[in-house]
Amino acid sequence: MDVKDKIIIKSDSLFRKFGIRGVTIDDICFELGISKKTIYTYFDDKHSIALESIKYYWSGLLNEIVKIKKTSNNSIHFFIELSNFFRQTITNINPLFVHDLKKFHPDLFKITHELKKKVFIKTLSKNIKRGKKEGFIRKEIDEIIITKLRLEEIELAFDQNLFPYKKFNMINVQLQFFDHFMRGILTNEGLKIYEKSFLKYIK
Repeated sequence: MDVKDKIIIKSDSLFRKFGIRGVTIDDICFELGISKKTIYTYFDDKHSIALESIKYYWSGLLNEIVKIKKTSNNSIHFFIELSNFFRQTITNINPLFVHDLKKFHPDLFKITHELKKKVFIKTLSKNIKRGKKEGFIRKEIDEIIITKLRLEEIELAFDQNLFPYKKFNMINVQLQFFDHFMRGILTNEGLKIYEKSFLKYIK
């Protein structure tokens, strides 16, 4: 791994743990044991580092989705495994990270939003179509509308006005949203498979 990649990966971890505003160039240098001169050899400023870290995160997420798709037994299994992976990735994400993007880096927030649409909308809508063919997801479900709803749910869990992290456990909020989402789209047959799989999965 070259120096630039190490900077991107470490910065991504720090930004998501402390928020973008909570991390300085000095912090990144200290964590990696490198000088500012080295940082500025590859990046103009913290903003440019944040941009590359966001691209890195979503590229990794897309690769993982491809792996899950190949190994999933059915549409329900895919949703459960994807939800599990996503919750693992947000365990160390401070809600301040999302707050900082929205308030202080609207251009980066827009890029994040576009990457999210690119990664999820096509993937989730295809899986809903798969579920319809399997008989596990209701035929009347509009895959694009429901996919967009699911994406908004995920983001809503980070809203500190609704779910302040001092009062709500982020993982539990996401689990509640996911369970509600799945029960809303499944057929009776799909619900039986889901309940058996999901209960086993969360124990």
